[in-house]
Amino acid sequence: MSENCYHCGDDVIGKGYLIEDKKFCCNGCMMVYQLLSENNMGAYYTLEKKPGVKPSNSNESKYTFLEVESIQEKFIDFREGNTSKITFFLPEIHCSSCIYLLENISKIEPNILNCQVNFTKREAKIAYNSTKIKLSEVALLLDKIGYAPNFGNKQETEKKMDKQFLYKLGIAGFAFGSIMLWSFPEYLGIEDMNQKMRNFTSYLSFIVSLPVLLYSANTYFISAYKAIKYRNLNLDVPITIGIIALYTQSTYTIFTGDGPGYMDSFATFIFWLLIGKWFQNKTYKTLSFERDYKSYFPVAITKISDHKETIVEIEEIKQYDSILIRNEEVIPCDCELISDEAKIDYSFVTGESIPILKKKGDFIYAGGKLLGQRSQFKVLKESNRSHLTQLWNDVTKEDKEANQRTVQDKISVYFLVIILIISAASGISWAFIDSSKITQIVVSILIVACPCALAISAPFTYGNITRVLGSKGLYIKNAKVIERINEISDIVFDKTGTLTTGILDGIEFIGDELTAKEKAMIISVAHSSTHPLSRGIVQFLKKNITNELPEVTKFEEISGKGIEAICDAKNVKIGSKKMIAPLSIQEELYETSVYISIDGEIKGKYIFHSELRPGIEKMVQNLNKYQLHILSGDNKKDEALLKIFFPKNTTYLFNQSPKDKLQFIEELKQKQHKVMMIGDGLNDAGALGKSDVGIAVSEDIFRFTPSSDAIIEASKLYILPQLIGISNFSKIVLRICLFFSISYNIIGLSIAISGQMSPLVAAILMPISSISVVAISTFTVLIKGKKI
Repeated sequence: MSENCYHCGDDVIGKGYLIEDKKFCCNGCMMVYQLLSENNMGAYYTLEKKPGVKPSNSNESKYTFLEVESIQEKFIDFREGNTSKITFFLPEIHCSSCIYLLENISKIEPNILNCQVNFTKREAKIAYNSTKIKLSEVALLLDKIGYAPNFGNKQETEKKMDKQFLYKLGIAGFAFGSIMLWSFPEYLGIEDMNQKMRNFTSYLSFIVSLPVLLYSANTYFISAYKAIKYRNLNLDVPITIGIIALYTQSTYTIFTGDGPGYMDSFATFIFWLLIGKWFQNKTYKTLSFERDYKSYFPVAITKISDHKETIVEIEEIKQYDSILIRNEEVIPCDCELISDEAKIDYSFVTGESIPILKKKGDFIYAGGKLLGQRSQFKVLKESNRSHLTQLWNDVTKEDKEANQRTVQDKISVYFLVIILIISAASGISWAFIDSSKITQIVVSILIVACPCALAISAPFTYGNITRVLGSKGLYIKNAKVIERINEISDIVFDKTGTLTTGILDGIEFIGDELTAKEKAMIISVAHSSTHPLSRGIVQFLKKNITNELPEVTKFEEISGKGIEAICDAKNVKIGSKKMIAPLSIQEELYETSVYISIDGEIKGKYIFHSELRPGIEKMVQNLNKYQLHILSGDNKKDEALLKIFFPKNTTYLFNQSPKDKLQFIEELKQKQHKVMMIGDGLNDAGALGKSDVGIAVSEDIFRFTPSSDAIIEASKLYILPQLIGISNFSKIVLRICLFFSISYNIIGLSIAISGQMSPLVAAILMPISSISVVAISTFTVLIKGKKI
């Protein structure tokens, strides 16, 4: 009796290779085992039994073509300093052990910084130290451990897979139609009129059914085999048992001369299974995260044309256009720096937050965040909205992403075991009643019982909720955010830029009269910031300035305090009283004010008369089931105004630094509160990241805030209760889908067990149940969305 390879599971031919009482089919598998053991990665073999892929007989020069600079540029996603990033297509990814091995590959090769695996796409995003390891060596390492990269053939591979699927569907359809036609006399009850013709059509049906069994249905056999091999169960296991039972019974009937058996049902069954799979795949692609987010992800950019600034949608930016980026804004596309110099933070791309100084003419990758004064860039590649979306989605918070299994997941785990037990019990019972019906009943049970409707209800519901929320102005990162929104108990609001707006008519200046040159300097410095108060000052002054703005250097924005910069050889400070005039005799009353200092001389202050955003009063009334809190870096001047609208038990905290806000969120969470934080994203990044759900408010300029879980358009803040209501509606939809799925299975199983359902009817009902869940989820969510 042959033994199996400990690494890949293939048969060991002859003596094989032996190490530590473990046998391997080839030297390659043994070397991979040794490599993993030496690097303390034995857990790879505990996740799955024999999980490995047999490595190819690679030679050292296989990937030397990747050392050619022009070829590298086609595949490299990012390169800066020592860090490079590339996305590999690895077709051999097939199980959880693959994910474990690849995401821990840095233990084998320390010069690989990190690896993120996308299982559904079979892709691995790898960041590596390009000064210590070559791209060709990274590819060769992947090849050696059994995951040979596929360069440039992904689309072709996917096209071939699509073609193969259509071929399978076509063959099953041809067999289904032909066998049904040949079995027509059986349906009319005239099968005994011509025994020879009956036998001939039966044999013909058998011959036509062979390609259906061996080709059209082979994916179910392979999937079931792998599931059993790795001691797991999936939906394909009972389907495969049903296929084998139905085909075996039919083959026996044909060769004993009793007729065509169930070959018509068999072919029809496979045909409908493939139709159902085609429909499910198409729908999943439609609800793909990247495809959806491309259509509504809120990315706007400031375009410069004829010395005029215009805020435009990112799709309107073309190659060689000039764009303006401010402090803390993310560069949305590959660009060339036009300004003399700029500091770029690539932490969203690499995870490293060390600023990099770039000079005029340097190439800047999309995803870099500008630090310092505003800068101009020339667009080299038109922006990719899905790339920015992916950057946002890659910023993970482990404390939020705990793996909590849903009710649907838990039910699905036991569903298949229960179905197998029911089918076995029914077969045994019918052996004493009518043994001729055993095959029909067992197959019908295995086919009609379908956890698909249950399994797909959550992703389809959350996908539709995400789509509707996006169309209403709330853009969420992923489905897990919806689950966390549904658990919220407390909502924390930032005040300035969130509940209030710094509108033009609400600003006045108190102090020395400013010259046109001083106003130009203030505009130039403030224009580098995206803070609402800075933008308010720019709007207030800009209408009276026609001269060209002076150059800004040595710009620094201190979170929660203000801005300091050198402009026209003068030191300009714009910020809070604490930063600019801490020893001033004049006491600051309850007001929102921004002080101005030029070369150490206090010029005066801009006073902002707060005005609540439209609809805030009604919004607060509709949030009465939540505990509300207001945190503000400002003073108490608006407390009386806020108390008119907010409930009596609302918490008010003023003069809060970014650190204070973060600490407040932590204290709430320590008390087991589920917290939603809503802020402008500038001074609230820490609090947004720490809260269970962090929502950044976006004005007409889009600020990319990776620490947030969602972005809401400022003009839509007033409908926040309705948007939360749409999210909460997902629980109702899931309950409806759960009820439908359970009812369908109970009714279907009852009919099948009673012997009143044929495998053909079961095969038709199974995809219809999934389609019904998709329809329920889609239409109920869309109807709910239209009510807002």
